[in-house]
Amino acid sequence: MHEYSLACEIMDNVISIAEENAAKGVNSITVGVGRLTHVNPDQIMFCLETLREDNVSKGAQIIINEIYPEMQCECGFCEDGKKLCFVDDEIIDDIRTFLDVQCPQCGQTMHASGGHELVIESIDIEQ
Repeated sequence: MHEYSLACEIMDNVISIAEENAAKGVNSITVGVGRLTHVNPDQIMFCLETLREDNVSKGAQIIINEIYPEMQCECGFCEDGKKLCFVDDEIIDDIRTFLDVQCPQCGQTMHASGGHELVIESIDIEQ
């Protein structure tokens, strides 16, 4: 489970930033997880919730934002990759959703741009 080592690195950064800013506590941590990162958002959430309990971020709210790729075609057509993940209001949770996507303009295969991010988007600290 590589999510644990990633969560440890995220938490180390959060603690370091909190200490640099003389924070009394951390109110919330927002993490962006790209849909193409091979990181399970539920698992990283669980790991972060566990790791926050023994440091300055105890009790902090953990927010996970999923980052979808933009689908691009050589003809110039672009579409938000999030649209590909919903069929009849049900989410398709499969990385293969972004493979072999045909452009509605020209029929060529589109490619995914972005969605590989794993980033601390924000840390709300209490001073």
